[in-house]
Amino acid sequence: MRIPRLFAGVLASLVLGLTLAMAPPAQAVVASSITSHWNATDEVFHGKVSSSNAECVAHRTVKVFKKTSSGPQLVGKTTSAKQGGWNVSLMAHSGKYFAKTPQQTIMSIDCGRARSETIDVM
Repeated sequence: MRIPRLFAGVLASLVLGLTLAMAPPAQAVVASSITSHWNATDEVFHGKVSSSNAECVAHRTVKVFKKTSSGPQLVGKTTSAKQGGWNVSLMAHSGKYFAKTPQQTIMSIDCGRARSETIDVM
């Protein structure tokens, strides 16, 4: 049995529409930010993860990197606390450092990645 072209086009449009209607809605990534500071007395990098969505503050992976001629070098890693605070104890040598938190899905919320400003450790 042969299907007329007009009917085939309508059928294809209907199938495409139903497929799109059943697809899960795309979630927007919730913006995040991160700060980084150096306490020379205690030899601790510390900062805070912030976001407009509270789910994107706690339990975030935080990585501290040192800038080198061959690219960023991971020097420490931790997880943010309930209010977003984090710290990494590290005997840091002089140089330029920054912190990052990757994009993560927490409690079905897509939390965006963030990078702190670079700080100089003398």
